[in-house]
Amino acid sequence: MRHPPGVSRAPRPHPRNPPASPDVRFGMRVEVLSGPHAPETVRLLTRLDPTGLLDVVTAARPGPAALVVGFAPTPDADVVLDPADLPGQVARLWADRLGPFARRFAGLETTSPGPAVLHDHDPALPVAAARLLDRLRVGLRDHDDGTWTYDHIGSTAVPGLRAKPFVDLQVGVGTLPTPAADDVLAAAGFRPAEGARPDSPGVHHDGPGLAPDSTYRKRLYVRPDPGLPAILHVRLLGSPWWAETVRFRDLLRADPAVRRAYQDLKEEAARAHAHDADYDDYTRAKSAFVRRHR
Repeated sequence: MRHPPGVSRAPRPHPRNPPASPDVRFGMRVEVLSGPHAPETVRLLTRLDPTGLLDVVTAARPGPAALVVGFAPTPDADVVLDPADLPGQVARLWADRLGPFARRFAGLETTSPGPAVLHDHDPALPVAAARLLDRLRVGLRDHDDGTWTYDHIGSTAVPGLRAKPFVDLQVGVGTLPTPAADDVLAAAGFRPAEGARPDSPGVHHDGPGLAPDSTYRKRLYVRPDPGLPAILHVRLLGSPWWAETVRFRDLLRADPAVRRAYQDLKEEAARAHAHDADYDDYTRAKSAFVRRHR
């Protein structure tokens, strides 16, 4: 993978433990924004990551990273550290977020999705979604012919709507990702989704529908970050659900009556499936509502 200008790399230990799945590559990228405290932060993070699950670098400008660490609030930084307590803050960042993120990404630690739990709208999530989309746009520029689309979709993109606390992203592409594009997504912390069940909806296919079956093919990725979990839908440009997700998001934003009805449906479905091991059936209930409002 090509690295942007202004990047310096810390020595990276060789992984002692292979990932659980042969399809998952190492190299989830963490970028520490350049400055006087960057070298020490890179050193501390590398020391806390003895198996080399992370690719920790210093960068003048953020690239397609899973996490960007800064020392002052900026639009690019996911995490802002206080240089007055650097060792303690880096240790907490590793224990609370980066360590679990890296282990889940590598397949060394799993979590159960559990039932859907709805939270009030968080205005910080659209900001975080825009930051992730910007990174994907930069990382995928060598694959994008200029027609690709990058959208924040789903309930967290709709002010006032309760939602599960992770962001749904969509990239519209001319062809489904190649291994080279998958490397970019991996660096940004996205790994291919497997689904909670063999028939989990929306993992490889969005159908059935009236259009040819091939137009419903897709790829689904998950970002198992405990601080900002995300799902990435990669759909073919012009396919039914590529257009439908954006149209439905915009409808919810514009029409309070539809938004209230959808909110009621989500609350009812969450109650009905409160003891499920996953939220597949909750998702199916929502999809039926979307189809009714085409």
